[in-house]
Amino acid sequence: MPTRNNSSNKTNETPAITSVKEFLSEESLSRFRFAMSLFLFFAGFGLLLGDPASEGLLDPRWIRVVHVTLICISIFLSFKFENFKKYSELVLLFHFAVMSIHSFYLLYVNGLYLGYLFGLILVVFSTGVSINNRRVLIPVLLLFIAVAFFVGIHVKNPKIDVGMYYFGLISSGVLSVLVIGFRMRTFETLLEADVQMEKFQVNIEEELEIAQKTQKSLVDLEFPEAGSFRIYSYFKPLESVGGDLIKTNLGKEGVLDFFFADAAGHGVSAAMVSAMAVMAFKTIAPVAESPSKGLTLIHESLMTMIGGFFITAVYMRLDQEKKSLTYSYAGHHPAVLIKSDGSVQELTGKGTVLLALPKLFNRDYEIILEPGDRVVLFSDGMFEFYTEENEFFGNEAFLDLIRDYTSLSGRVFLDSLGEAVLGLHSSPPKDDMTMLLLEVL
Repeated sequence: MPTRNNSSNKTNETPAITSVKEFLSEESLSRFRFAMSLFLFFAGFGLLLGDPASEGLLDPRWIRVVHVTLICISIFLSFKFENFKKYSELVLLFHFAVMSIHSFYLLYVNGLYLGYLFGLILVVFSTGVSINNRRVLIPVLLLFIAVAFFVGIHVKNPKIDVGMYYFGLISSGVLSVLVIGFRMRTFETLLEADVQMEKFQVNIEEELEIAQKTQKSLVDLEFPEAGSFRIYSYFKPLESVGGDLIKTNLGKEGVLDFFFADAAGHGVSAAMVSAMAVMAFKTIAPVAESPSKGLTLIHESLMTMIGGFFITAVYMRLDQEKKSLTYSYAGHHPAVLIKSDGSVQELTGKGTVLLALPKLFNRDYEIILEPGDRVVLFSDGMFEFYTEENEFFGNEAFLDLIRDYTSLSGRVFLDSLGEAVLGLHSSPPKDDMTMLLLEVL
């Protein structure tokens, strides 16, 4: 069976968040396709009207065919190539230039025919809506208006009022500049907000890095060999930091205290509560008369400092000489005893949750360990989840899973059990996963 490092820090893979810059880039490409669609409509519509000569208009069909072909190629390339968006504005300006030259030619030879004027106004407006760079658009529109005046002055026998022609083209150009100005102010505000968000994210990541270093001190991952006992742990936090903790304290005459706890929730806030609980344990363990007394002292010391949180915990005291294990619960689900013959049973007991009530009600329980015995403590993240069949896994199912792996021991046992639980999840874990294993040789 595969094994891995007990302190798995591999975070859940999540889709990358698209930045505002990336969004604006994609939005620019969408506007390019919008403008190309209007160009295609304007150029292609003329092909559907039959022969313009029958209406007394000069409108060479081959020019429109070339335009439609070039526009279709550009639209196709915008979907085909990922880097096309870098050049979309240049391509748009090229088509705007070609379309403007064609339109001015048709307006000139057809005496400012109203249909071509409307089409050119559509071209100008769609170009202005689709370009982001004002420094490029304004000179282009100035050149466009200059050409418009040149055509308007030299056209013979205009079919519409020349003033109407000037007003249509100039007003569409001015409107395009106003639209791009308003849009770019909005984009600049979004980009500024994005910069501030990136700075905030950097600060959060720095704080999380500090929290990670603190978290490492909350969970003991390596334990020295203690006579005929071996101790192992498994820790997989939900996020960069978690609320589960494992702490030990070696007392006089080889007595070893274990504090296994789970602060409500996960993330930085739960880790802060866990850190305070660890400090309380380290201070109280040397003077605690028993596990139940230790839990009471931890409860009393934290009650004045922490509000709105609660902690489930198991406090165990191992006497290596007597091979006795005394334990006390504070709202935590029972630990598991695996006998040398592979049988699995819960270590009975109960007690109130830390910080939930003003007074803690709990008691001590004691068992004598024999060679081959194993004691497993685990957080609720090991069994509170839904399987791929959308069924709640539950504590009893986890006990059955432990029975399937009793032939293994040590780190291999914990790693295999952890991998098995992860494989049963219907979705990424939603809670920290922590285990402690005490083995008797």
